[in-house]
Amino acid sequence: MANNFDLHAALTLATKPGPFVTMTLPVTGIPATDRTQFNSLLKQGKEQLEKVAPDRTWSAYAESFTPFEHGPLTNGSATGLLIMAGASDSYHYWLHTPVAATVTVTYQPNVLPILQTQDKTSDYDILLLGRDAFDLAQVRNGRPEMVNLPVDAPVTLEKALGSELRDRGRWQRSAGEHTQYSGTGSLDTAREADQRNYFMMVDAYVSQHYSNVDQVPLILVANASDQGNFRKFAQNAYLDHVVRVVQGPNLAAANQTLAALALSITEQRHQQATQIRRDAYAKVRQNQQVVQDLGPLATAAVQGQVAKLWLRDDASQPGHLTEKGTVMTATALSRQNNLYNDLALQVSRLGGQVEVLPADAMPTSNPVAAQLRLRETVAH
Repeated sequence: MANNFDLHAALTLATKPGPFVTMTLPVTGIPATDRTQFNSLLKQGKEQLEKVAPDRTWSAYAESFTPFEHGPLTNGSATGLLIMAGASDSYHYWLHTPVAATVTVTYQPNVLPILQTQDKTSDYDILLLGRDAFDLAQVRNGRPEMVNLPVDAPVTLEKALGSELRDRGRWQRSAGEHTQYSGTGSLDTAREADQRNYFMMVDAYVSQHYSNVDQVPLILVANASDQGNFRKFAQNAYLDHVVRVVQGPNLAAANQTLAALALSITEQRHQQATQIRRDAYAKVRQNQQVVQDLGPLATAAVQGQVAKLWLRDDASQPGHLTEKGTVMTATALSRQNNLYNDLALQVSRLGGQVEVLPADAMPTSNPVAAQLRLRETVAH
């Protein structure tokens, strides 16, 4: 998933001489296929540059692509490669989300592929919790993987609390030098205390070693009873209270069922994020803080008045955004330039938030919309 560093690198590149050639290459892992696709895109890039910016020669851009012309087109688990090349500098980024094969020549670096991969729903942890054992999985960039828990993890109740000691109605749980709970009540009371203590230990362990470190949501998978009991005692600030899976996890075959489980959770998180986004959009629209028309939106962008910009991921609008906020379409380069990319770059540069979303995740049917900081100064 792209992060703020990647966006900052693109913004820094935008201060260098242009125009910019941006290539997105799907990585299949099949060398011949990837090489053929790369060479095809490279040829298209050269032709586009010659057509729309004849004052620029390819030699100024060639060095940016040379390492990939003969070098490897794979990098770990990357599913795509993004190369941004200017006349004097360049930047590349390995993508971990699906990408289409594209090449563009634009006034500014094409930041839309980076913004599109900033999916905040694709990273989370899964706590698979049973009454007397647990397991943990991590989902990063939409890909799930079981965590190889260390030997000191409280993976079972017996390991965490030790063995039970009872004598004439008295009982206690002992784990080495530490007694977790003791008393003279019934065995049921002892089991309830054991359950409480175990869930508290699991919560503390996962919080300390994973949630507080990675700071991603934790999704609880447990049956209805264990869901309720665990949440009574949980102190984990990252435990998701909306998305939950109410079913007893099959800990013995967790790895075999993980892919389907993660797919279901990711869809729930996508729906949750979409609903939150639509509710927020409805509120700012009611407060007359939304603009969708390109003229006022462009003016607001260059004036730093856009707090949030939403763009549909397949949307394109010919034109180039000038420093004064007007849209230029007089030149060959401006006519094939994607105005939405210029808007995204300008809003990001001035501290606004940009979300590039599929159609079903957009808060509006319009391909572009903006939330304004100061609605009074922008005509609607």
